[in-house]
Amino acid sequence: MAVNMYDKQPDETLLQLIAAGDDVAFTIMYRRYEQHIREVALMYTKDPEASREIVQEVFRRIWEKREKLTEIKSLKDYLFIIARNLIFNQFKKAAQELAVRKQRLYETLETINDADFKVRNQECEFILNTAIASLPPQRKKIYQLAREKGLSYEEIATELRISRFTVKNQMVQALQSIRLYLLHHMHTLLPLLCISILG
Repeated sequence: MAVNMYDKQPDETLLQLIAAGDDVAFTIMYRRYEQHIREVALMYTKDPEASREIVQEVFRRIWEKREKLTEIKSLKDYLFIIARNLIFNQFKKAAQELAVRKQRLYETLETINDADFKVRNQECEFILNTAIASLPPQRKKIYQLAREKGLSYEEIATELRISRFTVKNQMVQALQSIRLYLLHHMHTLLPLLCISILG
């Protein structure tokens, strides 16, 4: 079959060809659905790199189990189910890792003395201040008005002459940026201790 003829084939035919080991049909399927799966993964993970990995894993599994594709009724639905399960497993793994890290933090806090805690707390404050300083000007200003001066979103909106929605959105992004900064710039246990400062 000529390569250009593959593009015209329905999913059912592609499934039969892929099941028989046709790598050209597999490539056509990949081109047909790669973007859709990536967009779905990105919608849930909010992480472009994680989304690309999910896409690669979806099609890797399709190829490895290609002999069973003749049993599939809807290729699009089947691909979505695989992607959905991978996303769910990723979230589950992240939750388990966070639970382990929290448990280790609790165990560590039980063993450190007051002097140790003061040193760690000072380190947290230093890196936290660095994270805040790295925020875009408006976002940093909103964070400081809310956390350091205790202003409400309405008060901040009035002072900066922006909408309350903008204040809330910028505050959410500020907290996300700070948490990510802490997780990337500190030891395994310290970020959890510092994040607790954020409330």
